[in-house]
Amino acid sequence: VSRACPECFTTSRDIVDITASDYIDVAAVVLAVSDIFNGAIEEIEATGFGIPVFIATHKEERVPAEFLSRIHGVFEYSDTSNAYYARQLEAAAQKYETQLRPPFFRALVDYVQQGNSAFDCPGHQGGQFFRRHPAGNQFVDFFGETLFRADLCNADVAMGDLLIHEGAPCIAQQHAAKVFNADKTYFVLNGTSSSNKVVLNALLTPGDLVLFDRNNHKSNHHGALLQAGATPVYLETARNPYGFIGGIDAHCFDESYLRELVSEVAPGRARDERPFRLAVIQLGTYDGTIYNARQVVDKIGHLCDYILFDSAWVGYEQFIPMMADCSPLLLELNENDPGILVTQSVHKQQAGFSQTSQIHKKDSHIKGQARYVPHKRLNNAFMMHASTSPFYPLFAAL
Repeated sequence: VSRACPECFTTSRDIVDITASDYIDVAAVVLAVSDIFNGAIEEIEATGFGIPVFIATHKEERVPAEFLSRIHGVFEYSDTSNAYYARQLEAAAQKYETQLRPPFFRALVDYVQQGNSAFDCPGHQGGQFFRRHPAGNQFVDFFGETLFRADLCNADVAMGDLLIHEGAPCIAQQHAAKVFNADKTYFVLNGTSSSNKVVLNALLTPGDLVLFDRNNHKSNHHGALLQAGATPVYLETARNPYGFIGGIDAHCFDESYLRELVSEVAPGRARDERPFRLAVIQLGTYDGTIYNARQVVDKIGHLCDYILFDSAWVGYEQFIPMMADCSPLLLELNENDPGILVTQSVHKQQAGFSQTSQIHKKDSHIKGQARYVPHKRLNNAFMMHASTSPFYPLFAAL
């Protein structure tokens, strides 16, 4: 609230002076007319939060017409309207706070606030079991009761289904797909090690050729080579004298060289139009090397049905303009390009809880072709690696 505002409303909420706020914990703003000309509206709009703004006026004051479309309402000083304005202010604040929450987090908050009792599992019963012992009591106090109340049984249909993607979980994943420019997104709760295995088990079978970055995380070795039984064609990678991990050597992107490697492990496949079922590329290495995704696709995409970009250590590149070319999800693709799969460790360079990961699928441009992987196949692999007892706070962090 601006100090210059007339007292024309009431509220039970804490009131913060706008000059001492960064607007993070603000649900609505009330300005005076004089604040309009001091750039206050522009300052609030610059946050990008979409905070509702009201203007409180003294008698005979007018809000310039050009600002009316940028504010939520006007409170005119009156001895009789304070309660009415208070209801308007509270309604706008509540709507803003609700809309801020991502879809699954919003559903989880609403569910927990209902105070539902669970008689199946988890056995700690919203933390009450721990309250029966001094050590358990400290455990609940340390994390806060809300964490335990939000640890729900997946049997309650009110919260949807995380395994077959129904209800709030589905809406949340659709929202993430839109944000990241994917066709479909899957939330994974046991790290990108599992995300990689989901993708590799869905795509590869014994005898398939996989173009394999030597920098790949061991989960890719496990999923592609041990579990799926695919045959690797390795791409050599660079290390500097200090041992820092660099990128794939340039000659490994030469088609003639790659076909020569294929002839050594599968002679009958060397002349195939697309000899590789999948290429697995570590988009960002542990030491910070990151590829230009457009160049990778242009060089080897025509040789592969799909490319998996293991983006465990990146995932932020498409939101930084100077790094846009590094993002596989921003690529303009056609029916001759490979399908794109991206796995991201949201808990690393993004902001999820530890173990949170996601799979982005961008392959609608090849739908209808024999090489296309439908949702049903990928989701069967997803369910094979997922728990039937997911921890809802982890999912909410995605």
